[in-house]
Parts: sequence; C-alpha cells; structure tokens
Amino acid sequence: MATLRFPAHQFRAIPSPVGNSRTGFFFTSATDVPRELWDWRDVNPREVNRRSGVYRQMAQTLVGEPARFHERNRGITVVADELSFDDKSKNVVLKLSDNKLHGVVDGAHTLDAILEAQKNPPESGWPAFVFLKILVGVDAEQIAEIAGGLNTSQQVDLKSLEHLRKHFTELKTILKNESYSSKIAYKMNEDKPVDVREVLYYLAVFDKEAYTENKHPVALFGRKEGIVRKFAEQAAKTDGAGDSFSVLISKAPEILRLRDTIEMKAVALPIGRYNAGKGTKVRSAPNKKNPLVFLNEKVDGKIPLGWVMPMLAAFRANVEWDKPKGTFSWIVPIDELVDACIERLVLGIKDVHAQENSRPEYVGRNSISWRMSYNTVSQAILEWELKEARKKKA
Repeated sequence: MATLRFPAHQFRAIPSPVGNSRTGFFFTSATDVPRELWDWRDVNPREVNRRSGVYRQMAQTLVGEPARFHERNRGITVVADELSFDDKSKNVVLKLSDNKLHGVVDGAHTLDAILEAQKNPPESGWPAFVFLKILVGVDAEQIAEIAGGLNTSQQVDLKSLEHLRKHFTELKTILKNESYSSKIAYKMNEDKPVDVREVLYYLAVFDKEAYTENKHPVALFGRKEGIVRKFAEQAAKTDGAGDSFSVLISKAPEILRLRDTIEMKAVALPIGRYNAGKGTKVRSAPNKKNPLVFLNEKVDGKIPLGWVMPMLAAFRANVEWDKPKGTFSWIVPIDELVDACIERLVLGIKDVHAQENSRPEYVGRNSISWRMSYNTVSQAILEWELKEARKKKA
C-alpha cells in the first residue's frame, strides 16, 4: 500500500461514459513527482530504454527548455486504487494497493527522465511541469489492454502484453530450475541475453500439429512476432483445443539444450571460413567466447541463425507427438541422434550456403535447407532403428 501526494493548482475528474471507472487530470511540478512512484511499474509492459532518441530529447527538454516540457510530453498515466483532491492543501492524493493492478501503465520513460533530472535541478529554479492522468475503478482484466493501447509511441510488442496476461506462467514454471531462467526477457527493453520470442521460435519448429515431413516451418524464419501471436491465441482459449504450445512447453528445457548442442558440435567442425553475418566469419574475433546460454558454456565461434534453425527443426522427425498425453517423447535418445548426424547436417547446410552466395540469412529462407536437414535426421533415425533391431536378433 502506498499513498502518494502531488501538489496541483487545478484538478479535474470525470466519470467514464460507461462502467464505474473515473479519470482524473492535473499538472504537477516535476520537482514534486514522488520517487516512490518508480516502485509502481510492474503494470508497464516494457522497461525503460535510456539509449533511445525519444528519451534523450525528453531529457534535453527537461534541462534546456523546462518551461516547454508539459507541452512536448504526453505525461504519465497511472492506474490507482483511490483518487481524491484535498482542496485545502491543493494536493492530489493517490492510493495504490496492488502492484499487479496499480501503477504506471504509460509514461515510465517520462517518469525516469524526471527522477534523473531531480538529482541535479537548476539553481535558478526549475519551471518544468508534467501532465498526469489517473484511472480508478478499472477492471483488473483490462490492465493489459490499457497498457497496450497507451504505449503507441513505440509499439508494444505482443510478448510484453502476454507477460501482463500471465500467459507465460507455464513456461516460467517449466524453466524455473534451469541456470538460464533469469536470463530470459519477457518485457520490452529488458537487458537480458535471451528474448522470450526466441524461445517460442525454438519451440514452434517442433509443432507436429502444424508441420509434417513434407511441410516445414520455413515461413517462421524472421517472423517471431507471428509466433507470439499464435501463442497468444492458443493461450487465450479456455477449452485447450489446438494448444500445441502446451505440449511444446513441456519439453522446453530439452529443446533449448538441443539448440545449443547443435551449435556447439557444429562449431567444432571445419567451418571457420564461412560467413556468420555481415563482415564476420564463424570464428572471427567478435565471435570468440560465444555464450551458449542454454548449456551455460562458451565456444570459439558462432553459427548463424539461418544455419541453426533448419538443423534444429530437423529433429522434429524424432518426435512422437503427444505421447505421453500433453507432452512428447523422442524416438531416438536425442544426444545419440545429434552425434549420428551432425556432420551430415552441417555438410548439407554448407552446400545451400554456397548456393546462396554465402548469405546465411538466405539459407534460413531456403526451403531446400529445411527439407534436406529433415531428411538427414530421418535417415539417421532409420539407421539407428536398424542397428537396434540387429542387436536384438544377435
């Protein structure tokens, strides 16, 4: 619970045209914005990015032209539990009681810039004012929608809104004991090495409800937002119908480990002369000590995503879907299978790489690389099954 006071010469509040919510409006001096408001940002769908051009301009106006700040900035929007105006002291009083429901839904960058500027205010006075909009009586399930609708100067991505809707809870639970669990960014601008959209991408290529031995997830390459959209649609269903992501999430630790295992074993092969990106080779200096987050190891080389994804998706051939119910099983022990076919996988990818004029991103868009990789893994599975059958006869 927090009670925050904002000095304001004038205050207006109007009821919603429908429902029971109410909205208050006022200007307050930037000097008087309470630092405690910073602790109420959990409802905001993204982290503050001080490196953005918008943020820098905001900070410059606060210092260089503070009297113009309220005209150039759209202010801060807060969802509160209670809102009142003390006419005697000329204070707007906010009460916030639940950080999952109350706080700054829009304007966290504005708030951060103001609090930073408060540390060194001009000696001659600081005529900066900021506009505040306060919402009370808002239904809990509307918080994510409000945050998404307000955060439009920099479009809020779907993963951040899904984070607010708690649809990532299942994934977080499955990964909570992994060494990298705290390294996954579920909100915009979080300074963490892994974007949750990447995780969903790695999982999505194993979806046997969507892809077969003849239909491969080529179209997913470079379209992470579409993957989050599909995840959101499935998570919103109450009947569980077509919820392939629940099956995929159950195997998330193994799929993520497989992704890094493929890169680690591929780097060990003679591929150093191949391009990893614009102006860099697989073993160029910037790619030394490349962190494999899901294995908690480092390797001297980096495999481009255009190579990784077709090879990773190829192991969908090794999946017995929805067995047991709600998850899947591997036909062949996954580590054995990787060892059995990694050289052939890399050889095939190298051939496509050469055809695509050494552009690794084109490899990821070429259906041949996906189909060839899948067939390579399928062949390795048949060889393993034949070998096992011979063992039983012997």
